[in-house]
Amino acid sequence: MQEKEVIRVVIADDHTVVREGLRAIIDNDPTMKVIGEARDWPDAIRTITSRDPEIALLDVRMPGMNAAEGVSAIRQRCARTGVILLSAFDRDEEIYEVVRAGAKGFLLKDCTRMELRACIRAVHQGETFLAPVPAAKLAARIQSPDLSGRQVQILGLVVEGKTNKEVGALLNITEGTVKVHMSHIFERLAVDGRMAAITKALQRGIVRLPKSA
Repeated sequence: MQEKEVIRVVIADDHTVVREGLRAIIDNDPTMKVIGEARDWPDAIRTITSRDPEIALLDVRMPGMNAAEGVSAIRQRCARTGVILLSAFDRDEEIYEVVRAGAKGFLLKDCTRMELRACIRAVHQGETFLAPVPAAKLAARIQSPDLSGRQVQILGLVVEGKTNKEVGALLNITEGTVKVHMSHIFERLAVDGRMAAITKALQRGIVRLPKSA
């Protein structure tokens, strides 16, 4: 096979052992080759921009920025590069955000080497490739209503353990307004209480636990 027919891939993960494993899987296939590595989002963007690969295979959670911002930056600079995300988690909000930003593939880190290579080939051919669980979660997320920016902000404070009164004081709104927002949050998340809203929001990846938790 001629060199020009090989799918050139840049891989990025903040764990060296993961990058080594990905490189071994990819380079063991004569139709694809790793041409660059990165350990965080800024490094990934620089490497992809300079190497111009056909495929960028990236860990969702790397230092530097969130995944949706990283994918968007890559798409702006290298529109022809197909972006594939790898994650240890299957939170529907996370999947939704990166696909909306322009990712064409999403795999869980427990995928097989055959699935990984199949995803690379599919995205290289212009297709979208989502593993079954992420695909199902993306479909469910698309069908569910969005929370407003203010509602996400309030929910984030609630997850931190703040009361309605404390949330109101921090956001300079009344406690009654916070209660109204919480009522709308319950409705949009299809839950019937505060703890259920927190649980579902964490599961979907809408909010995250504070680092000290």
